[in-house]
Amino acid sequence: MNVFASRECKARLLLAITALSLACIFPIRASARETLPQRLLRTIQIGAPQDISIDEIRKVAESNDTDYTTAILARSALLVLRQDEPKHIAYDELLDTLLNHLVSDGTPFQPLPSLPSFRGKETVFTMVYAMVMSGNQERVIDILERHSLTGSRYKQAIALSALRNVGTPRAISIIQQYAEKGQDRNLAETTLADEDYPVLSEIHDRWDMVPPAQRTQDNLRLVVEGGCNQRSALAAYWLGFFAPNPDPKKEAAELHALESMAQTNAGGCEMMEHVIALKSLAMRSAESADYWKRLAQRTPNVWERHQIVINAWARWGRKFAPAALELLKTDGAQYVQWELLNGNLETRQGREYRNYWDIWIPADVLAVLQFDDAQGPAAMEPAELDAMLDWLEAGARPRDAVVLNHMIYHLAAFTSGDDTRRLLRVFDKLPGRNQNWWILQTLRDPEALPLLQYWSTLPAPRDQQEILEHTIGSLVSRSASRGSAAKLCCEATEECLLQHVRHSDKTNGVAAPEIHSEQDARKWLDGGATPVDEFKIRYEDELKRSAVVRRGDRTEEHWEYLYDCWQRTDENPDGVSAH
Repeated sequence: MNVFASRECKARLLLAITALSLACIFPIRASARETLPQRLLRTIQIGAPQDISIDEIRKVAESNDTDYTTAILARSALLVLRQDEPKHIAYDELLDTLLNHLVSDGTPFQPLPSLPSFRGKETVFTMVYAMVMSGNQERVIDILERHSLTGSRYKQAIALSALRNVGTPRAISIIQQYAEKGQDRNLAETTLADEDYPVLSEIHDRWDMVPPAQRTQDNLRLVVEGGCNQRSALAAYWLGFFAPNPDPKKEAAELHALESMAQTNAGGCEMMEHVIALKSLAMRSAESADYWKRLAQRTPNVWERHQIVINAWARWGRKFAPAALELLKTDGAQYVQWELLNGNLETRQGREYRNYWDIWIPADVLAVLQFDDAQGPAAMEPAELDAMLDWLEAGARPRDAVVLNHMIYHLAAFTSGDDTRRLLRVFDKLPGRNQNWWILQTLRDPEALPLLQYWSTLPAPRDQQEILEHTIGSLVSRSASRGSAAKLCCEATEECLLQHVRHSDKTNGVAAPEIHSEQDARKWLDGGATPVDEFKIRYEDELKRSAVVRRGDRTEEHWEYLYDCWQRTDENPDGVSAH
């Protein structure tokens, strides 16, 4: 049973209380029975029928009234139970068809209400799991190998992730071959580096350590409590697939058993056992964002910390972001730092980063970041951007320089005005600033042009010089298009007045402030949104509707608030010095 069923179970329990006679006859089953897709999925995961008979599963698989996802789950359950029949469409063909229709936005695979976020990617991974656990891992590797070389990059990414999840030497060698001959070397290399434990072939090879008939909730807990070894780790793996126990005491005992295994360091209790227990604990219980933060802080092993962070994102999403920033200041492992940074960047844009199913079988991180669910154009609310800039301005940094570089690179896409200066102040202090102009490629704020044009005069590697020049060209084009479409403020405020003055500069070809030295650059960076020495304003009336704007070169302009907007009223609009 999956943990998302718990709220439904509570609701049914309340209904059962109102029907006292039924509640007395069926106190648990009437209130806590899962939906059909949930029971089928858990049957696949555990390898034994879960509150459903084989005949009932067969009827679901053969019915023309069954929805697509439920039908696939039924066929997968029959396969794991070794009850799949030749009269059915070949299971290989079902997986082939699914992969051929896989698209990054998940459109053909909308999740069922009882299985939130369970879309095309999750269906593929579940079918691969079913084939491996039924002894068909070589057949599924054949299918994934074919699909890793054809079709969309998204499909290839999912096929490579599935091969990694299978984890046999042959499956890994196919990913390595893709790195040499495939469309995207970086995708293959990231898939190999972004490891997940345990791989499915390891579960299959130890399948009978706890035979399927013994995989009841109570018995699995007893095995986990009996010590920390391979057998108890497998018991913990399967225990994670159950929903909260209706008996509060048993529920507490099960969670305690999983937590104890995750923290036991004696005997045969090592990284693999810990990771399995951590996965199962998170699948069974959300805990709290602070719980996962504290657990990460006191966990020395990199792979375990990485799993803890995945658990936290999957269970808490954006609510984990502040805790993740705190961890990013102190965690020394680049692998974990990427997970902390990526989650912040994604969830602060309102996107899903990790979901519940990633705790069980995750995709490669590039599949999540670049393709998953067609998450739309990049956008970050000012308050979210401000939180990350505040973090940097307070002196916090990822401990790995590469992660910091990418943090600046991604944030640059969202900044404008004073926020651009705030971020560029951080960039300006990088030890290898002139060797890393690539970081600025994502800038969208033309106000940064004076600084970038100065930086382009400094010595730098040729490739970085070319990148910076291209960035400058893009910003110049953006400035021209933005200026033609600009809608100016028309309030009787100094901020609006300055906006009109600057717009007048662009319209009349007045040059932007020039920067010729590091001192000029620092002055520009420290200037904020409105440099104090750029303009001096003297109002000529108490209501501040008539103003004289004096420039740094001592020229003056006269402006008045007329007809509900600021208008320049000079007799000589060309800005000839008045004194």
